[in-house]
Amino acid sequence: MPRLSRRGRLILVFATVAVLSVLVALPWYIAYSSLHPDTCRPSVTPGDLGLGYEGFAVNTSDGVTIRGWVIEPRARGDTVFILMHGYTSCRSAPYILDLAEALARRGYPVVVFDFRGHGESSGSTTIGPREVLDAEAVVGYAAERFPGRRIVLVGFSMGGAVAIVEGAGDPRVYAVAADSPYYRLADVVPRWLEYKTPLPGWMGVLAGFYGQLMAGVDLDFGPAMVERVDKPLMVVYGTQDPLVTPEEMREIASKSPCSILVGVPGAGHVEAVEKLGPERYAEMLVDLAHRSC
Repeated sequence: MPRLSRRGRLILVFATVAVLSVLVALPWYIAYSSLHPDTCRPSVTPGDLGLGYEGFAVNTSDGVTIRGWVIEPRARGDTVFILMHGYTSCRSAPYILDLAEALARRGYPVVVFDFRGHGESSGSTTIGPREVLDAEAVVGYAAERFPGRRIVLVGFSMGGAVAIVEGAGDPRVYAVAADSPYYRLADVVPRWLEYKTPLPGWMGVLAGFYGQLMAGVDLDFGPAMVERVDKPLMVVYGTQDPLVTPEEMREIASKSPCSILVGVPGAGHVEAVEKLGPERYAEMLVDLAHRSC
């Protein structure tokens, strides 16, 4: 075998470094930045919308502090709605507060909060798996604050996946609404990377692997791991959503014997509140809260 020239050896070294950068350094950076993302900070409050509210903080079973707001109208309905935002979002996102306002105007208490690693809550995100502990803690808060009232979880994207997993196993939760939930975390990571960046989806597969190493992220997490949801379930998705598929949404809906599947024409990811309008969306949630299996 002929020996490489000095120039050839340099080219080989640079090529090796380039390959390692693509296979190791870049996916590692993607994983790290995904677990420590820039998120929105609560800027608009329910008070800015003319709603009475107060702040609260609860600790999860693994020691993370979750901060949120509780909106309590004077005319108190028989149901409390817990609204849960998506990845990199927060409790003051328009789709959260607009919907909270529509529900509160109907007399229903509403709880909104920041997931770990988002907004004003502590900790680091895991894009779903440990966020179930956040939802569990907030459900406990709502159950104590509003004893005897039905609790309905309403989640968007990551929050939707969390709502299904938490709601399926928590008897305190009466019903679940999931808007644009991913089916399995491992499936949505490559799609998210292709949607948000010019990078190929396979890079997201590597980033997911490194996320497992960094933070123990369970890539199998999602509604796919839930066998049944024995309570009212509403699944909402946009027909133009690049991150979830209609087939996945039908599969999620099939897990409940009394599910509602709502496809919103022309809507993208987490755009149903905007497309339908918060008033119409709130009506669907109130109907869900009074369904029975």
